[in-house]
Amino acid sequence: MKYKLSVLFYNKCRSTIFQECRRYAGHSKWQNIKHTKETQDAARSALFRSVLSKMKAVILESGNSDPNSNPKLATLVDHAKKINMPAATLKTYLEKFQKPESGQTHILTAKTSSGVLLILHVESNNLITTKLNIQHILKRFSTKSVDLSVLSMFDCITYITVSKDCTFDQAMEDAIAVDAEDVKEVKEDNVTCFKFRSEFLFPNKVASQLANLGYNILSTENVCVPTTTIELADDELSKIDRLKQKLTTDVKEIRKIEDNIAQ
Repeated sequence: MKYKLSVLFYNKCRSTIFQECRRYAGHSKWQNIKHTKETQDAARSALFRSVLSKMKAVILESGNSDPNSNPKLATLVDHAKKINMPAATLKTYLEKFQKPESGQTHILTAKTSSGVLLILHVESNNLITTKLNIQHILKRFSTKSVDLSVLSMFDCITYITVSKDCTFDQAMEDAIAVDAEDVKEVKEDNVTCFKFRSEFLFPNKVASQLANLGYNILSTENVCVPTTTIELADDELSKIDRLKQKLTTDVKEIRKIEDNIAQ
């Protein structure tokens, strides 16, 4: 009898241990699957962002958001489809550029013989002609146009300056609500204002939502701040100053020029 009880007790314990082992094994397997999926999703998202970023650079450089007449963009669209980017994501992104915001600024980039990067903010209804006029001047100053990828060496921001009778904490909550990247409190003519940071060159969505929340939109500003700078001798500085002066005088579509020269 004692033997039978011992056997029954042993079998029960073994069954319990076996079930627990299976349960924990199943949990561990689920955790591994979850971790693998999260890793794959992160890599997939990074790949999508990279392709979309390249599309943006091609569109801004050419001023053409139609894949049917923009071969570089068409190649990227085909690549996006091959990596299974959701059709809705691709369509929404392209439509965003096909409906340009009023007063939209185009960005052109150039590099001088001394290695200085110039960021030209241009507003033009005929970008091709404007680019040709700019190229003519750049060539005279031993400067060449370069790919927009050099923008990675700048922190590019569009600021929306607004006013509203509210606290900074409320402005922070509103920044989250409208999907702004950041917000800071500033003084404009001794009046407390807020600067919301939005997607570079595309502030309208955030600005519209801020207006709906009761903010008074004062201005928008595109800014490219260099992450690293270079030192120049006085003669090189003088040459670049002359180039900037020539560009802004002869090409009326240029709104401003930024660079990576150390102050």
